[in-house]
Amino acid sequence: MASKPKKSRSKAAKKSNNGILWLVGAGIVALIVIPIIINSVRARSLPGESFRSQGNVHIDIGDDHPEYNSNPPTSGWHTGDLTGWGSYDYIVPDQRIIHNMEDGGVVIWYKMGTPEENKAEIIKLEEVAKGYRRVVIMPRENMPSPYAMTAWTRLERFESLDEKGMRAFLEAFEGIDHHVAGTG
Repeated sequence: MASKPKKSRSKAAKKSNNGILWLVGAGIVALIVIPIIINSVRARSLPGESFRSQGNVHIDIGDDHPEYNSNPPTSGWHTGDLTGWGSYDYIVPDQRIIHNMEDGGVVIWYKMGTPEENKAEIIKLEEVAKGYRRVVIMPRENMPSPYAMTAWTRLERFESLDEKGMRAFLEAFEGIDHHVAGTG
């Protein structure tokens, strides 16, 4: 008769262990799933459209590479050097400007115009970008909208100069470095 109580304690111990294992497993799943959900919700609330990263392979200007997945580009094949931060009234090759985005920069693009129109756009856009360090302002030909802003894997288009929307984009992305250790 003494053996029956031992069996019941053994069953109780197994039930207790199963409960602990279940709680530990649920805790581990929660630690994995909750940050994914938080990041997903956060990404949806950020300005602009998200594009899949095309990596950060360094190439020389003019080297062949696959087509960028956005216009203007938001990641992908680029030179190892940066374009100087600041404003341009001429077109800089995409392969030079992408590295700036990888380094935490935001590019403010305006539709290419005459030299006088470009200078006027620069004056307006420099006012929008005032106070931000890692910004390049430059024209683009064949752009689907009058203005666009890009950061690493993000693009927002503007049909008019929207100072509030443009500053929100700058606030969200300027200064966030996207280098992966050992690359780029």
